[in-house]
Amino acid sequence: MEVVARILKSTFAGVALGAVLTTVVFAASVLVDGGRVGEAFGFGLAIGVVGALLGGLIGLAAGALKLGPIGGALAGIVATLAAVAFYVLVFGQPGRFSYFLRESVVVVATLGLPCVLTGILTGRIATRLRRDEQLSSARPQA
Repeated sequence: MEVVARILKSTFAGVALGAVLTTVVFAASVLVDGGRVGEAFGFGLAIGVVGALLGGLIGLAAGALKLGPIGGALAGIVATLAAVAFYVLVFGQPGRFSYFLRESVVVVATLGLPCVLTGILTGRIATRLRRDEQLSSARPQA
């Protein structure tokens, strides 16, 4: 039961971290680029939903596969690359994949840092939860 709880907690932590970090990074990039505050907030929330989805997958991987911070960071990189592949395959047209692959720099810039940070933080959370499991199972039952 503790394993299921660890997986659920790390997944929910990944959802929350992914949503917040992605929203903040995207909104900051829009504001730095000269966009309006309303535009940054609105589109930031929309991109935050994507970040929450990716963060949930990263947290699930960190909890289920017992990943630490480095493994979580690698899971974040894989999630970013999967988002790039999805973008290229969904929006690209045969013969124009290289154009969309070049344009996917925006996807990497928006999702790369938040996904890696989400992976590092959920990896640390999963490691802490795993350590707590081991401590509670080592205690003699009264």
